[in-house]
Amino acid sequence: MCAGYLSVLVLALYVNSGAAGMYSHPEAMWLLCPVLLYWINRIWLRTHRGRMYEDPVVFTLTDIPSIIVGAIFVLLALV
Repeated sequence: MCAGYLSVLVLALYVNSGAAGMYSHPEAMWLLCPVLLYWINRIWLRTHRGRMYEDPVVFTLTDIPSIIVGAIFVLLALV
């Protein structure tokens, strides 16, 4: 879980650093942070409650909310 939170921190630091200025709307990249936090917390809660029966990659590719989060992530990155 800590590694997931650190990945969100690295994303936030990247957006804040100015390196994201090469994108047409770098401020829209801030919306990626809460989406990523939601997904990491959802995976962690399911695992903690004993509802993760598959490999996390298989779960992510077959879980409808994870697919929706992935689509939102891609759409926000394309903006």
